[in-house]
Amino acid sequence: EGTTYIFVDNKPFKQCLGLYLIIPIATKEQNQIKSIDEANEIFNIQQAGINTEEIEISSEEEFMGHCSNLQAWVENNYDTRLIHYNLAFPLLKKLTEAGDPQARKVFKEEIAKRYKSGFPSVVKYLEEERYLDYLSKEELDGLK
Repeated sequence: EGTTYIFVDNKPFKQCLGLYLIIPIATKEQNQIKSIDEANEIFNIQQAGINTEEIEISSEEEFMGHCSNLQAWVENNYDTRLIHYNLAFPLLKKLTEAGDPQARKVFKEEIAKRYKSGFPSVVKYLEEERYLDYLSKEELDGLK
């Protein structure tokens, strides 16, 4: 019905909300971007005047875009820089809880890596959603 849902362990997990990011060709900022979250903030602020409803993309194209993004995320060992943090971390946590061995392996590493990146919205999210609680005292000390 035009809506994409992610399932984990054959149970609905989360609805995909959007697939819009307009990146202009050859900008200075592109060389400095380290995650989709940074790209989203940089380019969505710059492109604030663009009405995403004017962008014509079919439900099938949007579905394939979501699938492609998730496939790239999995193929890159759940690198949370590749999909938005508000999907990456809950999904990685859910996969860990479901027993995915790769998710278990990288869950805490991704929390630490993204926290250490210092990107304000990601750091705030990890703190507010209490993801740092998953790290041991030693691991937390290593973040300082």
